[in-house]
Amino acid sequence: MKHKKLFLKIKPTISVILVFLISSVIVTTLSLQYYFFKDLAFDATKNNFKLLSEKIEQKISSFDKANSNILKTISPSNEMQEFPLANKKHSLLRQLTVILNNNKHIYAIYAGNKNGNFYEVINLNISKDLRKKYNATNEARWLIIKIYEEDNKRYQYEQLLSKNLKVLDTKRKLSLYDPSNRPWFKEAFTSYEKVIKTKPYQYTNIDQLGITYAKKIHNKDIVLGLDVSLESISSFLNEQAIIKKNEIFLFHEDEEIIASANIEKNIKVVPYKKLISFAKNKKIDKIHFNIEKEKEYFVYYSLIHSEFEIKDHLAIAIPIDTIMRPYISKIYNSFMITIMILTLSVPLIWYATKVLVDPIQKLEKENIKIMNRDYDNVNLIKTRIKEYHELSQSLYKMSISIREFEEKQEELMDSFIQLIASAIDAKSKYTGGHCERVPILTIALANAAAACDEGIFKEFNLSTKDQKRELSIAAWLHDCGKVTTPEYVVDKATKLETIYNRIHEIRTRFEVIHRDLTIKMYENILAGANKEKEEQKLHEEHAKLFKEFEIIANANIGGEFMHDEDIEKINEIAQRKWTKYFDDTIGLSYDERNRIKDINRFFPKEEKLLCDKNEHLIERKHFLKEEFDKYNFKMEIPKYLYNLGEVYNLTIKKGTLSEEERFKINEHMIMTIKMLEQLPFPKNLKRVPEYAAAHHETLIGTGYPRKLKKEDMSIPARIMAIADIFEALTAADRPYKEAKKLSESLKILSFMVKDEHIDEDIFKLFLTSGVYMTYAKKYLKEEQIDEVDISKYV
Repeated sequence: MKHKKLFLKIKPTISVILVFLISSVIVTTLSLQYYFFKDLAFDATKNNFKLLSEKIEQKISSFDKANSNILKTISPSNEMQEFPLANKKHSLLRQLTVILNNNKHIYAIYAGNKNGNFYEVINLNISKDLRKKYNATNEARWLIIKIYEEDNKRYQYEQLLSKNLKVLDTKRKLSLYDPSNRPWFKEAFTSYEKVIKTKPYQYTNIDQLGITYAKKIHNKDIVLGLDVSLESISSFLNEQAIIKKNEIFLFHEDEEIIASANIEKNIKVVPYKKLISFAKNKKIDKIHFNIEKEKEYFVYYSLIHSEFEIKDHLAIAIPIDTIMRPYISKIYNSFMITIMILTLSVPLIWYATKVLVDPIQKLEKENIKIMNRDYDNVNLIKTRIKEYHELSQSLYKMSISIREFEEKQEELMDSFIQLIASAIDAKSKYTGGHCERVPILTIALANAAAACDEGIFKEFNLSTKDQKRELSIAAWLHDCGKVTTPEYVVDKATKLETIYNRIHEIRTRFEVIHRDLTIKMYENILAGANKEKEEQKLHEEHAKLFKEFEIIANANIGGEFMHDEDIEKINEIAQRKWTKYFDDTIGLSYDERNRIKDINRFFPKEEKLLCDKNEHLIERKHFLKEEFDKYNFKMEIPKYLYNLGEVYNLTIKKGTLSEEERFKINEHMIMTIKMLEQLPFPKNLKRVPEYAAAHHETLIGTGYPRKLKKEDMSIPARIMAIADIFEALTAADRPYKEAKKLSESLKILSFMVKDEHIDEDIFKLFLTSGVYMTYAKKYLKEEQIDEVDISKYV
């Protein structure tokens, strides 16, 4: 169903356009304002984060330095080399507890040696889970761990001490823990007494992440260490947040988080792995992430410099909408003010458009008169606007000149159509004046049908000029698709002909074999063979060769029918061998070379005299089955576009065209239909494609390209079919055949009537009306017009 087009009125359209333009300016201004504020907000945020980053970096550096100094301070002490037994206290126990008490972030201080001995002081206030694990009361303040060998077994002693270092409880159990196997011990032991810092790892005593600082005692197999809980670093970062939605976190290069203001939240919303990937590849100070649904984060990145090989990375993240909230409020206020101004402007815009639109509406009325061809009543409009006045004068003058244009338009179109048809005829000497004569014959037969008031012609009429012109144009354009048919296919006079007649190439091969036979005779004579016998043998071979070439040459001419024995003989001759010395894969066009599969050939090479090679097969490309179905075409499509095989072409049974070439010629109807159905014919010419498309159809659905039947074709379409066939049979300007005599042509038409290829009623009218004879006297040669007894057919 065709939808009715919606047309807009000028006045509201102009008003809407003006409002739109003003609105666009406002939106653009607000957008620029937004992006300006955004850059301003980002710069401010960047500066704040930079200061914060410096503060955190300073804190982390001092944090590392303090932990390192603790180890450096206690490592020279000889007492730190002690590993006291269960009932003994460490000499530096009080000093170690003071260090832990003054440095709340330190979870434990300990020492271990190569023998597996271990001594550790743990701050129980670090974690409630730790107290629960060791059943420590509120009175317990410190936990002492001692591991050493006793009676060939390794035992672990756990002592709970009060604030005053009084032993509250002692437990003993077997231990598998060996400090010398721990990563911190191994790394520190091989670090030449430098303080080392480990990557975060899970502590065994509590369900928390931590970092170990460790140092080997000079010239001893003892390593001192202290553990730092990452929870304390996270607490410090949490204190630094500028606002609640601010995210701060530290991470290693291996993408493992060290500490964060809120670790769980950061893992969910900040893609720190992506951040690290960016950070490693480019120097950045801000990245925008679309984290959740339509949520963006501003992220500041910094590298923390320290004395340790393991480098820490700092990232500070904040939602973009949090940064922009104060500025959005200002933009909103500006927006509301501009909306008020725009609302007040609408009435003024409406009045201004009225002044512009009224003259246009008057001009529209004058234009309708021109459309209705009421040229005498076209008037000038009264207006003060210069452009409208000039436009009115133009319409008035146009109404005068358009009448002359219309009179010449049809003449020009008809001439152009005839020019195209003449060009198609001129394209090939084999089609002669076909496109010019078919319209003459078609109109003559259609006039006879219109004059007849019997049978199928009773309702048929061709009374108006438009009807005759419609049928005439269809006849002129019935073969317009031939412009796409290659000339060498249309003009193919011999079977081996492509762009040239390949019989000359075949003759050259025969010449080569003729020469080779002669050379072979002389070689045999020089080798001692009987001269007379050899000469007689050569004479017989040459005679056979001449006979075989004559068979090939005669087959190349083509004819009405080729016998099976002739085909067998050609296949037999094709088996004869000849030697090729020159490379036949060079000097070729791009397409020719692409068709050769075995490109690496060796020469000299023995070949059959006649061949059907792979390179003779030209693929059919760019064929669209959907387009074929769209136009309801029902033709059998050969697999290949062309088959240039020599034996294949020489054994064509009828005529000179192969199956592929016959389809290529018949394809002109496909192109005719596609071309004509794409043309925007006016209403009075809308049936041109229908009339022109059916002259190769039959009444029983065996024609092409759509396999139409009688009921599918109108009388004009069936008339054109007879006109097309009769003209082709009697044409004397086609060099590939002799022009048939009048009686012979009508006889062939009668056979086609019996086979239901053409309409019987129209054929009888063709004869009884005398149209065939009128046409013959004007367009046939005198010797073609012979005695015709139409009573045989009527």
